Amino acid sequence: MFAAKRLAAGAVVATATAATVLAGAGMAQADVPVWQANCHTYNVFNTGGMANCELPTWHQVKLTCVAWPVPFTYWKYGPVQYGQNQSWASCDAPGALVRVEVIQA
Repeated sequence: MFAAKRLAAGAVVATATAATVLAGAGMAQADVPVWQANCHTYNVFNTGGMANCELPTWHQVKLTCVAWPVPFTYWKYGPVQYGQNQSWASCDAPGALVRVEVIQA
């Protein structure tokens, strides 16, 4: 009986500690929204694109591509990056890039 109470009390303390650590980590981040982070997008030979941001934020490049012979559009996403790190992606065919944009990740 005593061991069960100690186990339950330990679980409560562990849960409270984990919640405090997660809440503290969330408050320590100073990320800004993508539209305020001075993000830049670049078209690479009308086939691929890249994006990076000047301020600390999680971002991702999003490409709009077109496929032929039946024209339809599709999206390609680059890896999620932080701050000045570059997120790259490319369309499946040369010259298929329609639009490059940066999105919040």
